[in-house]
Amino acid sequence: MYRIEHYTSLPAVALVITAAVVCLVAAIAVLGFPAHWAAVFEVSASGVTLVMVFAIQHTQGREQAATQRKLDELIRALPGADQSLMMLEEASREVMLDVEEEHRNVRSDSSGTATERATRGDGSPDQSS
Repeated sequence: MYRIEHYTSLPAVALVITAAVVCLVAAIAVLGFPAHWAAVFEVSASGVTLVMVFAIQHTQGREQAATQRKLDELIRALPGADQSLMMLEEASREVMLDVEEEHRNVRSDSSGTATERATRGDGSPDQSS
């Protein structure tokens, strides 16, 4: 599968395939559009499309998994980061909703603090000691 991804992403391959399709369509047109050739062309085009869909899905899955591992590593490396967020993509829907609600509360709390500072006009953190 990795070879398919590599070779299909090369510009030269795209040019060769385009030229081959144009030549095949021209040959079919010159021969008066024989029914069996047109059917073979349609089936071949459908087959190639199906293979490319799977190749693209595979590539996107690999890239997404690699990105998730990189993000997990960043979370692990940051002091004070919420380590429970690692592997969150594999959590149940309930856990995802709980985390979303928790972060929504944190955002609203932090925006409330920013609003208080802006109201005071000094922009500095509250120093009530």
